[in-house]
Amino acid sequence: MLMLKNLKQLIFSVEMKKKKRERNNNNILLQASNELVIGLNVILWRKRHRLFSLISAVSGCLLLLLFAFSVFTPPPTATDHFLSHHPSAVKKTEVVESNFDMVLQVPASGGTLGRDLWTSSQSKFYYGCSNASKSFQSADLKTHPNRYLMIATSGGLNQQRTGIIDAVVVAYILNATLVIPKLDQHSYWKDTSGFAEIFNVDWFISSLSRDVEIIKELPRNEGKAWIPRSMRVPRKCNSKCYQIRVLPVLNKKHAVELTKFDYRLSNRLETDLQKLRCRVNYQALRFTDSILELGKILVERMRMKAKQFIALHLRFEPDMLAFSGCYYGGGEKERGELGAIRKRWKTLHVSNPEKVRRHGRCPLTPEEVGLMLRALGFGSDVHIYVASGEVYRGEETLAPLKALFPNFHSKETIATKEELAPFSSFSGRMAALDYIVCDESDVFVTNNNGNMARILAGR
Repeated sequence: MLMLKNLKQLIFSVEMKKKKRERNNNNILLQASNELVIGLNVILWRKRHRLFSLISAVSGCLLLLLFAFSVFTPPPTATDHFLSHHPSAVKKTEVVESNFDMVLQVPASGGTLGRDLWTSSQSKFYYGCSNASKSFQSADLKTHPNRYLMIATSGGLNQQRTGIIDAVVVAYILNATLVIPKLDQHSYWKDTSGFAEIFNVDWFISSLSRDVEIIKELPRNEGKAWIPRSMRVPRKCNSKCYQIRVLPVLNKKHAVELTKFDYRLSNRLETDLQKLRCRVNYQALRFTDSILELGKILVERMRMKAKQFIALHLRFEPDMLAFSGCYYGGGEKERGELGAIRKRWKTLHVSNPEKVRRHGRCPLTPEEVGLMLRALGFGSDVHIYVASGEVYRGEETLAPLKALFPNFHSKETIATKEELAPFSSFSGRMAALDYIVCDESDVFVTNNNGNMARILAGR
């Protein structure tokens, strides 16, 4: 029995030693495996680091090359011949047009791109939403007596239009009665027209009667003329800004005139005030009957020439180009002419006009607009109505566009001198005629993001 017991202990001891050896061997293998994995990771990290360094170096070289290319590359050749002084300017344009068609495969006659260029499938989703909410207070409940707001607008017709729109909203914010705004008669445009000579005053007052009380002129104060307090507010002034800056003066003086009133109201307004803006712009501001009648005639004559037509709002006046600070390829003559106008704005500073133009921050030239339309698929048979003021260098500048689109029209070409006589001396009234035709066109195009472009986009 004793021998059997010793034998069992011996066997048990041998088995325990065997299991211990196996555990030690497993630990050694596991440790070796871990060391191998760590070693491989180190090797892979070093290779990735070298590869990343190589990629970074190559990328840096490419960025330096691109930067050097953008700095030292001359302006696009299109700008060099856009204001050509040679008699062959039109012939050159024809060659460019031919090459353009060949390279970009733009059809000469249009209508072969497999899509309708005159309509938009998305237009059915747009709708007006300018009606006031139920919580919007009416003028008879909120207008305070002896609070009169006057404004003096600034700029051309559409810039003044934005000032009129904002004036109605400011009058609502201040619970004041609005006096019919004064139009700018001293700016570059030198238009002596008053509000009633461009807009229908009675319609303006009646259509906004629920929103703001509006009168034609400042009433007398106990038989004496009321002298308003003149002041100016910062640009993009919000509702609180008007309540802090203007309301105390209005309560004390009872009549306030805000001068140079353009972009003086913030765009960050509550929804009902934005809707009021829309009601003023698209419902209350109606042109006079004489402007509407001639505008209708111009549209009808365009329809007689073509079932569908493009309206192009072309801002290319000398003062506008000077203010842009851009260079359009006209050499020293252009630099001298636009530089002389540019001296009006003491704070205007453009260090590198050619670079600004290459980066696309300048209004398109007439030729560039024509090339864009051809690239979109509009052929040379399309009729274009051009709404513009005095184009810089006139026919010389327009020649490339006319070569691309020979069916070129304007109010001067489709109306008689007798028809235009009551309007031709007044830039605001002429601009109103252009607005009507652009509004009735099938496609509206602009070479700049100005006031008229934004207003018509809203339409």
